[in-house]
Amino acid sequence: MAATAANRQSLELVRRFTQDVFNDRQYDRIGDFQAEDYVQHGPMAGMELHGSDAALETMKMFHAAFSDLRASEELAFSDDAGEYVCTAYTYRGTHDGEFMGISPTDVTADVRGMSIHRLEDGKIAEGWLHADFLSLLQQVGVVPAMDDIGA
Repeated sequence: MAATAANRQSLELVRRFTQDVFNDRQYDRIGDFQAEDYVQHGPMAGMELHGSDAALETMKMFHAAFSDLRASEELAFSDDAGEYVCTAYTYRGTHDGEFMGISPTDVTADVRGMSIHRLEDGKIAEGWLHADFLSLLQQVGVVPAMDDIGA
């Protein structure tokens, strides 16, 4: 599939959002990338957020619990029209703050995740996010790893 101008622009927008807002914590730039009425499904089961402010607060919660948290893109592609961008990431960070009632463990965790972003009028309007939270809970010692479970 040959790249189109639309899908190149959409891929670049999502990549800049990940770098500038998520990785570099330029929170004041979220409006450059996300629509004000952005809807986020996930990353935790059953989670649905409405508005870029709500999504930003969730992002800040993760950053407070994993102060060096970063996303590294593994794969990204877009449809020809540039309406949808799919990404696969590895998230890496040290659990050095409270996370959902779990005291800091100082464990550095690697978690795989995937996102589908829907773009509208040059901004991310909707996102479906998934991250392997079971793996995260295993790495910080809250849930036993499969190797530790007896047969």
